[in-house]
Amino acid sequence: METLLVVVIVIAVLGLVVAVVHFGSRPPKDAESWDRDDAEDYEADWDEDYRDR
Repeated sequence: METLLVVVIVIAVLGLVVAVVHFGSRPPKDAESWDRDDAEDYEADWDEDYRDR
């Protein structure tokens, strides 16, 4: 009976840890997703011959 109690407690603690990690890894609701078009704006500023320096 004591073994069963220990197993239940361990499973409950592991479930709580998984729930906290899952909740903590969610992005904020008001965060904007990264606009992939913005990366193209930097291509014009990129120095083509950066390795020649």
